[in-house]
Amino acid sequence: MDQLRADVTEKKLTPQESKWDTEELAILEKLKVYGRTVTGSDAIYSSEGITFLAEVAFRPNNPDSSREALRCLANALYLDRQTVQYFTDAGYVEKASEAYRSENVDDEFLLGRVLFFSTTFANDDNLLNKWVNEHHLVENNIAAISRHASAYAAAASTISLAVPMMQTMALQDTLKLLYTLTTKLSDVSTILGPTIPHLLSLLSSLPLQSPPLQAPTHHILDALSNISPTTQDSQTSYFPPSNPTLHISKILKILDKSAVLPASSRGTTADDFDTYAASLLKLLIEIYPFSPDSVKQLLRETLLPSEKERSSPLGSQNSTTLPARLLRLASSPATTNTRIILQTLLFVISDEDPVKFVKNVGYGHASGYLMMRGIPVPSEALEETAEDGGKSSGKRINPITGQYLDDELRDIEASGLRGLEGMTDEEKEMEAEKLFVLFERLNRTGVINVENPVRTAMQEGRFEEIKSDDEDSDDDDDDDDEAGKGKGKGKAKA
Repeated sequence: MDQLRADVTEKKLTPQESKWDTEELAILEKLKVYGRTVTGSDAIYSSEGITFLAEVAFRPNNPDSSREALRCLANALYLDRQTVQYFTDAGYVEKASEAYRSENVDDEFLLGRVLFFSTTFANDDNLLNKWVNEHHLVENNIAAISRHASAYAAAASTISLAVPMMQTMALQDTLKLLYTLTTKLSDVSTILGPTIPHLLSLLSSLPLQSPPLQAPTHHILDALSNISPTTQDSQTSYFPPSNPTLHISKILKILDKSAVLPASSRGTTADDFDTYAASLLKLLIEIYPFSPDSVKQLLRETLLPSEKERSSPLGSQNSTTLPARLLRLASSPATTNTRIILQTLLFVISDEDPVKFVKNVGYGHASGYLMMRGIPVPSEALEETAEDGGKSSGKRINPITGQYLDDELRDIEASGLRGLEGMTDEEKEMEAEKLFVLFERLNRTGVINVENPVRTAMQEGRFEEIKSDDEDSDDDDDDDDEAGKGKGKGKAKA
């Protein structure tokens, strides 16, 4: 740092020559390496060090040294939040906001990163408003995103044209800065609404990635999910009059490719859904109320089980359709981040009607969410009725599993399981005892508090005592296990 100060001072007294630039750049490159660790780099991480590096970074007419100083600053702001305070207090965020208008992708990448750390870690929201209102922070951010949208659209229309890696890196930091602005600014829809058409253009131009929710796709979805389309211009951007489903179709393709259960408890690409999909799901929830009928219909047809899927229990492991995978994800213990928001999405596209919700996904999938939200379930939701298409064919639906009852009986018969009419008296007794024990154990957990149906049947006299041929009636008195507490052997009366 002393060498750099001496070099800068000497350059002020001596006409600028190329050798000074070369020496200064070499010093800055060494500082960048040393500054990658905080320990032993006090000269960089002090208030004086940050101030001096910022002076070099925003000095005009020396772009190479300025960018190298910005790299040193970016490392420092990332590794030590106290340096953000030094940088902010000295007024350099204002200079970074002004410089951010540069159309050079190297400048955009570095300034975008510095501004992202400054806005994310800054404690004073009044300063953020100052940067936006007086130093064009939002304006320059929107301009940068617009340039990227044009570049990616051109690349998508020309097979041989590829977007340079540096431009992709600049886009990612610009999108991260935008996301921070969406979380900290008030009246986000008005201030940042103009970014929506550019973000949607980027999303349409990007090819489906593998995994599909990697950067920059998930950065775009992060920002979009925080900008509610409350204005007419925003809604027109989402739903172009010539093709209202254009952008929603792309979003649903991303969801389809990403909606897979984690392969294991260890990190896999499948875990990306729970890590990154929350913004995608939140975005669909946000735009559904503003969607035209054609888009709402597409969402229902794509995300809710079809009548064909009711030949098996909804969400069956045997089904690979998107609705089945979503139901499994919504009930999986592995999806800790997305389970509730996914259930909310299915509830929202059921028009937030608990009866429709139960009929769409089955009470087994809907009950936990409705209970958590404190939403009562009307009795008609548990009737054995089908959707309109099912009623015309005379099929009834099991309201718990969502499966057609005829297909459920077929599956039971195919599995070799028998109904009560195929059981002996002893087998009926064993099943009654098992049921009694299960209900007693469930009640003791405190999770539910329901009347044991076996106990109720006994109290109502619907059980009668039976005896085996080789046993006396007195033997029943010895049956004192848990299942038999308070009851003797018996069979259900018809």
